[in-house]
Amino acid sequence: MRAATLVMALTLGLATAVHGAGRVLLANDPALSPDGETLAFAWRDDIWSSPAAGGAAEQLTTHAARDRQPVFSPDGSQIAFVSERDNGWQVYVIPASGGAARRMTWHTGGYALHGWYPTGDALLVEATRDHSWTQASRLMRVETHGRKAPSLLFDDYGGEASIDADGERVLFVREGRRWWRKGYVGPAAGQIWMHDARTDDFALLIDDDAEARWPLWAPDGGRFYYVSGRSGSMNLWERTLAGGADRQLTHHADDSVVSPALSRDGKTIVYRHLFDLYRLRLNQDVGPERIEIHDRGEGVSETARRTADRATEVAFTSDGLEVAFIADGDLWVMDTELREPINVTDTPESESSPVFAGDDSALYYVSDAGGQSDVWRAEPASSDSYWWQNDDFMRTRLTDDTDVESALTVSPDGGPVAYVKGLGDLVLHDADTGDARVLAESWNAPDYDWSPDGRWIAYAVDDADYNRDIWLAPVDASTPAYNVSRHPDSESDPVWSPDGKLLAFTGERAHAESDIYYVWLSEEDEDRTDRDRAVVKAVGKLDKARKKAKAEPAAPADTPAADATGAADVSEPDDGDGEDATDEPETDDPPDVHIDFDRIHERIRRVTIADTDENGLFWSRDSKKLAFQATVNGKKGTYTIEIPEELGPKLLSEKTGAQARWLEEDDTIVWLSDGVPGALTAKGDATPYSFEVRTVVDRAARYGAGFDLAWRTMRDRYYDARLGSRDWDAIRAKYRAVAGACGTDEEFTQVAQLMLGELNGSHLGFSASDADRWKTSDAWRDVTAHLGIRFDPAHTGDGLRARDVLPDGPADRHGSRVAAGETVVSIDGSPVDASMDLTTVLNGPLERDVRLVVRDADGEERDVVIRPITHRAARGLLYTKWVMDNEAAVHEMSNEAVGYLHVRGMNWPSFQEFERQLYAAGAGRDGLIIDVRYNGGGYTTDHLLTALTQPTHATTVGRGGEPGYPQGRRVYATWDRPIVVLCNQRSFSNAEIFSHAIKTLGRGRLVGVQTGGGVISTGSREILDIGRLRIPGRGWFLPDGEDMELNGAVPDIVIWPEPGEMPAGIDRQLEAAVAALAEDVAAWRERSKATPRTAAERRESK
Repeated sequence: MRAATLVMALTLGLATAVHGAGRVLLANDPALSPDGETLAFAWRDDIWSSPAAGGAAEQLTTHAARDRQPVFSPDGSQIAFVSERDNGWQVYVIPASGGAARRMTWHTGGYALHGWYPTGDALLVEATRDHSWTQASRLMRVETHGRKAPSLLFDDYGGEASIDADGERVLFVREGRRWWRKGYVGPAAGQIWMHDARTDDFALLIDDDAEARWPLWAPDGGRFYYVSGRSGSMNLWERTLAGGADRQLTHHADDSVVSPALSRDGKTIVYRHLFDLYRLRLNQDVGPERIEIHDRGEGVSETARRTADRATEVAFTSDGLEVAFIADGDLWVMDTELREPINVTDTPESESSPVFAGDDSALYYVSDAGGQSDVWRAEPASSDSYWWQNDDFMRTRLTDDTDVESALTVSPDGGPVAYVKGLGDLVLHDADTGDARVLAESWNAPDYDWSPDGRWIAYAVDDADYNRDIWLAPVDASTPAYNVSRHPDSESDPVWSPDGKLLAFTGERAHAESDIYYVWLSEEDEDRTDRDRAVVKAVGKLDKARKKAKAEPAAPADTPAADATGAADVSEPDDGDGEDATDEPETDDPPDVHIDFDRIHERIRRVTIADTDENGLFWSRDSKKLAFQATVNGKKGTYTIEIPEELGPKLLSEKTGAQARWLEEDDTIVWLSDGVPGALTAKGDATPYSFEVRTVVDRAARYGAGFDLAWRTMRDRYYDARLGSRDWDAIRAKYRAVAGACGTDEEFTQVAQLMLGELNGSHLGFSASDADRWKTSDAWRDVTAHLGIRFDPAHTGDGLRARDVLPDGPADRHGSRVAAGETVVSIDGSPVDASMDLTTVLNGPLERDVRLVVRDADGEERDVVIRPITHRAARGLLYTKWVMDNEAAVHEMSNEAVGYLHVRGMNWPSFQEFERQLYAAGAGRDGLIIDVRYNGGGYTTDHLLTALTQPTHATTVGRGGEPGYPQGRRVYATWDRPIVVLCNQRSFSNAEIFSHAIKTLGRGRLVGVQTGGGVISTGSREILDIGRLRIPGRGWFLPDGEDMELNGAVPDIVIWPEPGEMPAGIDRQLEAAVAALAEDVAAWRERSKATPRTAAERRESK
């Protein structure tokens, strides 16, 4: 997108021409000095301070990397914060007035900062290491003097922590949805707990299904402040420990109190509300006051200069000599020789879907100009000049409504323009009269193609069961659309041969592999034999050769000479009636398309190319070759086949491209390849039409346009047409001006997230691109290595005592094996012990050997060489250990009568493991525990159910065998014996669908915690070049019609684990599942069982 010279009127007194030179918005992580007079906050990737009452902001850090989470030291002289400037989020300390930063931490796994200990000699942090494969974050104490090992507060997850004035009790939060989500009530809402280090006891303080977040100790230790959503909006509350009385301190009717901070004297709280910071002076009869902060610096420039050399869409003129393309969001034209792009549009919004009119006189496109998607037509101001020779263009809006248009095409006969409108209606629009009509109604966007005579459109759409079929519809709507494919597996991307005889498309009819299918549209063409086609080919070849020879006699001696322009001076033009005229002059008349609909779906043929997915179909102009893109025998490229004789793929080029079109004149393909317009000859020679455009981007206009696009996308595509009962126009008015005042992509992300939070839905999110993010110039960076060993933090002697060794990890291999209980005496020659910061010996390149000296139980020492792994990889090994431990516990508790398996995700690898484990874990057992706790979802519920709910309609017995059933006759391995399913608040999306299904079908009992209620199928889209927006577009509903969203599956037996239990190996949910399954297995064993009886036995019994 190029700069737009528009001035945006910003509401709420927002910003001026230069973003940042004015009111500070969207500041994060507020912190107060001990006396409550000075405010520190994170803004635009740096740490700033200002008077707590408001005023000018002073910049305290200036590094290009992101700085976050400032916290004043207890004496107010220093500010600690985290920054990603050195290998992950590390903790630093600066003077409160600014200055050089002193680094406190070095583990490349990073940290989050929660506060200072009251003595000022340590920091309270949160970090994710190797304590668990899931929910691995832990609260730790980091000393500010001397490089020592962080000490663990307790072994379980928690966050948003606050330490009391004695440094002994910590308040922390477990669970919790994203901070910007409004109104969530359910089992995944935040809970506030307290841990007392003196007794190692835990106490659950706030748990009322509404969000409870950000606890803060009052100085007296008998009270704390926190944020709760129990009033319908996230407000600030006070809780008295003795008696548990609550008092509401703020009464915001809408929008949340976020990230509160308390001064150490206990008199002032600051927090973020919507876009601003607020101050609440406790024990004073005044309400919250908005803190007016202004930036007196230069701020962020209002414009940015950029270059672009990649396009997202292209369209070529009929001769392929000029090209229109979308680059940096705008529409450009150029020729293919000079390649000097001229901008047709100049808007902060995006243009898309360019297509030339049949005679190349006009260019149609879709534009979001003005915040509304419409179809436009551009024409060169000088029709006597080529497109690229024009500096000005006449632009006409052809549609003007709130519906979104897309997928624009032009009829090959010069008739109407076609496009997709709204969710999926296929519309025909007369560009001259403005008349428009819907050819095909749909709730999902079709793929479509015109017949070469312009009388038909082939399109593919989903039905209510999300099966996509190919349909044919007459443009004049004289007959209803006809389903051509009629198959339970999806087909898409129909393409019509230029001679009108064939329709090709892709389909997933064979083992979910995308193959090419085609159909002869007339029975006559279908019935032709190979010899019939060979005769036509032979005759055509002879006709072409003989007529060409006749039409080209020797030139007479008096042939006029060409003038300087290259044109011959012919006084009497040939009227075409002379004796040298051909018998059948060439014509541009389109073919007459004939379709025999009777049993057309049975004439569909498959092109079998093994082990590849074909896509991007397009025809040669003579209809003899069908080109496509695929990876054949490991070689990716563009291939062709000839229907029906030569169906083996022939490699045309190792290049691939989109929007390909085969030109008629010189047998050349034009397309978009690797983001560059280009051409490909029939021999496979590629020519890129490289370009570069220079743009000036107005930040305000860009972010405003991005917000409009995100807002409109949710308006049109969110699964709930009521949009969570929110007034969506009012939501736009609420956030639009602030979006336009953003100075960075991350600020825009916050505004987008706040907008999404209004929906109170799952699967929502916006993630910024990293284009503006600082990146190190280092060629490589240190990694804190993991040795595959977890050490005992309570060990007080020399060395590091191995608590356990991760299965299949680097210390569990032949030649480098270390046993639990052994002691690592030194690492790479440096003596080690449990008190030291191990990053001093473990940081470095990951691809290296680490040399250990290991002492065994007998005091013997040996050298061990370890090839280390990352902490992320270590957590993956911890998953395997967790499953093995659970399996062993189940076997022990059930006396080997019950099996156990965990489904890690609802994806295909996890399903394959599930199917394998049905046999491995279930062999010889009558019951099976299926665990979907911590399963983040996916798509495989129905595959699992197919294995678990196969009907038993018969049994088989082979001679001398036992009753059973041939497994090879079934779709998957099956289990028809009792099951219990474990689920919890971290079972998400498709794992929730599975849990609901188990209850709905009565297949077994659920044990654990109610699932979180986050069930919507989602997709995503790019929002300009700012980031990616998630789009939850399909709801899931129970048989009684109730939405699964915000309606988690409720277990038959509900058990919440206490903090500290699961890491200690205490799993009361698993214990309850074993007990419940024992009951179900006992009942199953008592059922009546039929004994197979042969026909002879039946006769003998009569």
